[in-house]
Amino acid sequence: MAGGPGGSVAGRVVIVTGAARGLGRDYARMFAAEGAAVVLADLDPPAVDDAVEAISAQVPDARLTAVATDVTDPAQTEAMAAAATSAYGRIDVLINNAGIWGDLEPAPAVETAPDYWDLVMAVNLRGPLLCAQAVVGAMREARWGRIINISSMGAYMPAGVYGVSKLGLNQLTFALATELGPSGITVNAVAPGPIDNEATRSQVPPKGIQKMIDGTAVGRMGTAADLFGMIRFLATEEAGWITGQTFGVNGGFSSRL
Repeated sequence: MAGGPGGSVAGRVVIVTGAARGLGRDYARMFAAEGAAVVLADLDPPAVDDAVEAISAQVPDARLTAVATDVTDPAQTEAMAAAATSAYGRIDVLINNAGIWGDLEPAPAVETAPDYWDLVMAVNLRGPLLCAQAVVGAMREARWGRIINISSMGAYMPAGVYGVSKLGLNQLTFALATELGPSGITVNAVAPGPIDNEATRSQVPPKGIQKMIDGTAVGRMGTAADLFGMIRFLATEEAGWITGQTFGVNGGFSSRL
């Protein structure tokens, strides 16, 4: 299998969903900076094209491909996988990042509108399944692959339909890991704690930000780089005996639950 040495992602082919902005765009940039070829998939075609342009300016010689993808549509996730293999010949890593954050103060489950429930479940749970189904053929052929689902500490907190969807994603991670392990494919999840980025700052009032900080053991919110360390490791050869796990990367936030 082509790629860098055991602890490297150089030469790998990585798909990142929800890559037009926020953490997904950060992950795409970081993988590109490490020498991976990156397929940026997103529902918003102009925004994902902009992301490719911006990363190209930041990372000289970056190998990037933008693909408009609705992760809830099996035809589009298949087209995403086909675009990756057409451009780079294979698929090594899938980062299932696309998701809906959900309400910051969720309504009780008994008051959740069915259409909203369906939307969140479609993006946060159906999407990762469809993307995994789309890439697994190429990974099985190579007998090597890494699927990394982006979960949330919201899975373990009162977080309405969002929390339910992320807890379901953790179980999907375990189920896929069990099924795909014999093919040389590992499946893990990373569950971030509070992250200091534009999305959080735009939606959470200052008091809420301070509450998040106070809830961590290390006294600060996380960054994309804090998350990428674990994501990058799980994408390497060295992580080949780690599968079916959900890793809380949260600055000790879980210890305060």
